[in-house]
Amino acid sequence: MNPSETFLWGFLGSVAVEIVTLLGFYYSRPVRFPARYRRIGFWITRFMLALLAGMLAIGYDIHQRILAFNIGAATPLLITFMAQRLRRGSTAIAVLEQVDRKVAERPAPSDEPPEQSPAGSHRHGPTSGSL
Repeated sequence: MNPSETFLWGFLGSVAVEIVTLLGFYYSRPVRFPARYRRIGFWITRFMLALLAGMLAIGYDIHQRILAFNIGAATPLLITFMAQRLRRGSTAIAVLEQVDRKVAERPAPSDEPPEQSPAGSHRHGPTSGSL
């Protein structure tokens, strides 16, 4: 698959997300589309996001249509995640340290076995009447 075809499939994956969103509004009764769909700024931004989706598909060096489409569809989520994690003045190191701290703050697993109620204890071991 050549880069232009990869770009097109990524672009179409991103466009498909908006089509599915629009379809959801269409099926709701009464049909009410959000005001953003009447603004040219929304459509310009959405078009730029679809272009970015196509470029990401090329950047990942994808050679399968469905994978390029998937990257295109996932691009809004990928960009949103990056935008939430990287804020003004932060560095990648600081962001990664925050993520590591969240993992380290989880309580360590206990060495003691979990408490069992008498009613449930017969399910976990052999019974005295079995061979």
